[in-house]
Amino acid sequence: MSEILSIDAAFPANFAPRSVSLSPTPTAATQPTDQAEFSSVARLLGRVSTESSFRTARTNAIRAEIAAGTFETPERIRGTVERLLDVIA
Repeated sequence: MSEILSIDAAFPANFAPRSVSLSPTPTAATQPTDQAEFSSVARLLGRVSTESSFRTARTNAIRAEIAAGTFETPERIRGTVERLLDVIA
C-alpha cells in the first residue's frame, strides 16, 4: 500500500478530459425506420400454424361424425375403395 502515492499518479501529466459534442436530435424525416425480415422457415411455420388450426377443426368434425355414427356412408366407402384400387392397379 505504501507504493500508491496519490490518485494523480494513475494519469499522465498531460491528461485532459475531452469535450464531447452531442449531435442534434434527429427529426422524424432523418430517423431510420425499423424493418423486420422473416426467413423462409419462419414463413413456413406461420403457414403451418394456420393450416394446423384448419386441420384441428376438420379432425374435430370427423370425430363428431364418427361418434354420431354418420361418418361411414356408402359413398365414402365406395370412394375409399376406388382410391385403393387406383393405387394397387
